[in-house]
Amino acid sequence: MGEMTERYKRLAVLLDAVTNAPIPLDCTDAQLCIAAERYAAECASAGTRKEADTLVGDRVLRVETPEITDPKALRARMAWMVANRGLEAPKIADDVQFIRRCVDPGWWRVNLRRVHGRTFEHAAIRLGFVHVRAGAYASNETVQRRQAQNTRNARALNAINMVNEDGHEFTLAELAARGVGNKAIRRGELMLRMAGCEAIANQLGHVGVFVTLTAPSKYHAVLAKSGTANPNYNGATPREAQAALMDVWACVRAKNHRDGISPCGFRIAEPHHDGCPHWHLLLFVPAAQVTRLQRNLRVYALAEDREEAGAAKNRIKIVRIEADKGTAAGYIAKYVAKNIDDEHVGEHVDVDGNVIERDLVGDQIIKPSQRVEAWASCWGIRQFQAVGQPPVTVWRELRRVAEEQVAAAPEHVRAAWAACQRVTTTDAETGEVIVQHAADFADYIRAQGGVNQGRAYRVGLAVRTELREGRYGLAERPAPVGIYCKAMPDAVYASTRHQWQRSGGAAAIGRTWSSVNNCTVPPVETAPFWEVDTPWPVEIPPHDDSEYFAAFDFAYFDTDEYKTHMENHGNNGT
Repeated sequence: MGEMTERYKRLAVLLDAVTNAPIPLDCTDAQLCIAAERYAAECASAGTRKEADTLVGDRVLRVETPEITDPKALRARMAWMVANRGLEAPKIADDVQFIRRCVDPGWWRVNLRRVHGRTFEHAAIRLGFVHVRAGAYASNETVQRRQAQNTRNARALNAINMVNEDGHEFTLAELAARGVGNKAIRRGELMLRMAGCEAIANQLGHVGVFVTLTAPSKYHAVLAKSGTANPNYNGATPREAQAALMDVWACVRAKNHRDGISPCGFRIAEPHHDGCPHWHLLLFVPAAQVTRLQRNLRVYALAEDREEAGAAKNRIKIVRIEADKGTAAGYIAKYVAKNIDDEHVGEHVDVDGNVIERDLVGDQIIKPSQRVEAWASCWGIRQFQAVGQPPVTVWRELRRVAEEQVAAAPEHVRAAWAACQRVTTTDAETGEVIVQHAADFADYIRAQGGVNQGRAYRVGLAVRTELREGRYGLAERPAPVGIYCKAMPDAVYASTRHQWQRSGGAAAIGRTWSSVNNCTVPPVETAPFWEVDTPWPVEIPPHDDSEYFAAFDFAYFDTDEYKTHMENHGNNGT
């Protein structure tokens, strides 16, 4: 055939790289679940490979006994087995809880899904399947997988009822809709916080700058204008590009600290059309420090690959916020909505100027914000981060504190409590909700002592460390119980928290028959101590149709071909 071209050789190397994965890229979710059961069973049998005679009463039974009795030795073997499957071993010091995770199919399912999802998506990026002309932000397969996961979660939340000590009963979906898991509430809270931060900046006479920070071109897999592969792409994942941006910001923060600059504001991380992240920062500083802040940002943004073409123009863009052109919160509102629910957003245009339209994935219409959400979930990238502001956890906890609890509290505690409350009434005739007192994040910042206080904020979150029984054993867990005044740390103002439990009886979880524990000897007497009460994997019969159903695409039942078949043959028994 003659000498292969360089382009063919590069493609061959790329295909070898993306297919050389510990988990096959074409795995279905059902196959991952089967693999989780198998790997958990292998770990469970790692220490029980030796048979021995055991005396039980006046009978001698031949049973399997642990080959490895030292939990540290068994931990080391299981850690090797986990690493051999392409996963990271559990990061927990307790040997028993480490082992219980390794023999739990649920732990394997979560980690296999995460590793497989990221490996698959990185392969799609390297092969050029993620860009504005194919699938913006994330591949169609990853978006569809995320939508399927959201559908499963929604069904589970709607199917489970919870009841509290007062007898009030709700589904988990209704409870989740009351918090920031509700996209509308999340977006509203972010805009409220941004408006409060801007109000404080205006009070202090600070000015705002809007910064767009982009990674060097070598982190981008696809060229924005042509949609072709970037010859300079270094094979980095979006997580690695995010880490590079975080390093830039860490250097900027250190330089700002040395120069006495303490900005406050927000950072938003969102993807380019090819999945590579970029940042939008809204920062407020005194007018006299704006020039130095801009210089610090430019120096470190261009520190890597400064000489590449277009670096000075595209790597960082800084815009001064002009009061006569609108508020800073209004300026950034579209970026918040683009990354949450597309509410009040017209045309969805990314930083490269590409218009991202709604598209059809499978049989679902996918909004651009759903693609962004799938991208952030796949790569584990935090989308929103406050800069130089008091903690929002205290803000949320104050809304759980009753008024009588803070009646005798110091003035700044009562002021912080009042700032967090939203009081409404409902018109009996029209049903209109009338806001009598709106929550004010600016007042909350004032009550906390201002911005950029670090650990010197006046009100903190009261936490009690409790020893709780979890899936893998006892563990110390922090439990919020209210708020406290840092000047009077012994005075805790308790929050109202209900005790919820599932209504109706739940099926007991016990050990199933398997080749690991199929003897008649009582488990407590024969099993090593780390196996007692451990959730064992379910035995998979050797002859079944699992592989067939795992490989079957159930989306076939939604196709026109299947519907036509049912219309023609569904009622005649064929």
